[in-house]
Amino acid sequence: MSDLSEPRVRCPGCGKLAPAMKYCIYCGAKMPESSPSTVKPSQPTTLPPLPPTIPPPAYGSPRVTATPPTVTMKDEITSLMSGIEALYERKIALLNLFRSGEVSEGVFRKLYNEYDGRLSSFLKARETKLAELKDRLEEKTKRLSEISMKLEELEVRHKVGEVDSSLYTQHADSLRAEERDIIEVSKTLKTSINNLENLLSNKRPSQIRDLENKLSACLSDLEKLVSEGKVTEETFNAVKPDVEKTLAFFDSLIKEVKEKDRTLREQLETLQTRYKLNELSIEEFERKKHEIQTEIDKIWA
Repeated sequence: MSDLSEPRVRCPGCGKLAPAMKYCIYCGAKMPESSPSTVKPSQPTTLPPLPPTIPPPAYGSPRVTATPPTVTMKDEITSLMSGIEALYERKIALLNLFRSGEVSEGVFRKLYNEYDGRLSSFLKARETKLAELKDRLEEKTKRLSEISMKLEELEVRHKVGEVDSSLYTQHADSLRAEERDIIEVSKTLKTSINNLENLLSNKRPSQIRDLENKLSACLSDLEKLVSEGKVTEETFNAVKPDVEKTLAFFDSLIKEVKEKDRTLREQLETLQTRYKLNELSIEEFERKKHEIQTEIDKIWA
């Protein structure tokens, strides 16, 4: 094989590139004697360097960690109080199912104990939070008293010439700014304390009365079921103290409303008696009767 680096010319006979010799090595034709036009052998193509190897992505999509939303004190209290309200309603609904025979005694005891335990935990958390907020409010109140005294002292020192106007203004502004912040925080604390203290505050008096009536009916029916042998005394005695405690709690929430209702109904009864005795005309009776009934409806709204 001829050396690829030697000069080559195109043969006039066969047209192939052949070594620059006297005769073509392919067809034997005489090669031209003029200076051969050399054709340089093709140079190997230099490929660009490969980019660095990128490791394949890990199996599965990359997990994006979302920043959890900030839970405010208001949100925490709202969630706590809503949970308490829901558990009271759930216990009463379960009692209602049990007295109507829609749930077995075993399942009833299991679920009732579960709801009662969760309610106790919620109520304990409420008490803990309430004590914490009251302590914080007491600290803020104490600090407000200290700031008030410091402002008074600073003003006196300024008036007697101990503190110049520049220093007085600087310190007074700082204390007043802190005072404003504490007042705002104290307002929030008082609102939160009030929300925690008012259990079932989202319910109207009439709704609480309905819960009380339903719970009272459940207790009465359970007593009958025990006497009929359809419910064991063990189950009845297990729930009776809690039911009575809940009834007393409901009563305390609407006690004032009940007293107003009782007074208004006595007025209504007196009005009807006066009408029967012909002390009032039908028009006057109907007008006053409407006024009293409207007032009764209003206090339960």
